[in-house]
Amino acid sequence: MEKFNTISVSKCNKETVAKKEKCKVGMTSTIPSGHVWRNTWNPVSCSLATVKMKECLRGKLIYLMGDSTMRQWMEYFKASINTLKSVDLHESGKLQHQLAVDLNRNINIQWQKHCYPLVGSMTYSVKEMEYLTRAIDRTGGEKNTVIVISLGQHFRPFPIDVFIRRALNVHKAIKRLLLRSPDTMVIIKTENIREMYNDAERFSDFHGYIQYLIIKDIFQDLSVSIIDAWDITIAYGTNDVHPPQHVVGNQINILLNYIC
Repeated sequence: MEKFNTISVSKCNKETVAKKEKCKVGMTSTIPSGHVWRNTWNPVSCSLATVKMKECLRGKLIYLMGDSTMRQWMEYFKASINTLKSVDLHESGKLQHQLAVDLNRNINIQWQKHCYPLVGSMTYSVKEMEYLTRAIDRTGGEKNTVIVISLGQHFRPFPIDVFIRRALNVHKAIKRLLLRSPDTMVIIKTENIREMYNDAERFSDFHGYIQYLIIKDIFQDLSVSIIDAWDITIAYGTNDVHPPQHVVGNQINILLNYIC
């Protein structure tokens, strides 16, 4: 090439780059919602700070409700906070309710499974089965109460109206909760993407993506926040319904930024 203009390249001036606001409850999510850089999730619309888990959760009552991806969160908390002590609730099977407490910091974290459908080979007692709407309705709620809900994986093999009805019932229960206790923090965690070789016809991400869109649509009118686990697991390329611990940690870091 001849007689072309000179291209001037300058370094980015950090002072002119607008700083993003810290992630907090109620912020609108973008599409896509973020990216992964150096093994860390970076949202588009806000910034995530490093939060000390023990101090952030001091005095908090955390309810984790839903499928085994929420149980994975429970296991991550117990592994990360060495002062948490598990309480035996005298139930049976891997799907039993879990409770862990830190008496010195007054931290209380609970996990319970959602009710039918539950697809899997694990045995469990039906005596402790409870629909999430009933669990939410018996929760008093207050400013130190945080509820995290995840629905989806076990609904994939069934007609979509089953999932829609369940999501609408949970929506109504959350609406009732926020009417009596508007200070309660409610978080909706969307589905993870999953492996494709396991019964792909019934459990594929095709069905999961439809449910992901439904969840975002149904809960958009409530004062709740969404942790976009769908985009996070896509960005990490996990292709596993139970992603690695560092991915779970990045999901939980969003929750900690919402709380603190």
